[in-house]
Amino acid sequence: MSDDDRLIRWHAVVHYRTENGVLDDEHDLEELGELHDLVELGPHWDTIERIEVLRVNQCTATDLTVEQAAEL
Repeated sequence: MSDDDRLIRWHAVVHYRTENGVLDDEHDLEELGELHDLVELGPHWDTIERIEVLRVNQCTATDLTVEQAAEL
């Protein structure tokens, strides 16, 4: 499967502290579990300031509720 064929469901940004300020390392993920391996490969864990994870919504309904989603 090529990168173009992946279903991107999550966007994560790992913010690392550096001597020159914060380094933002962005990742598009299919599964949240992928983030673990990417953090393992990155700079030292103790330099992480924060990690932000956003859901990439594949649904066009911006007001979809939990109850409506259960019926899909």
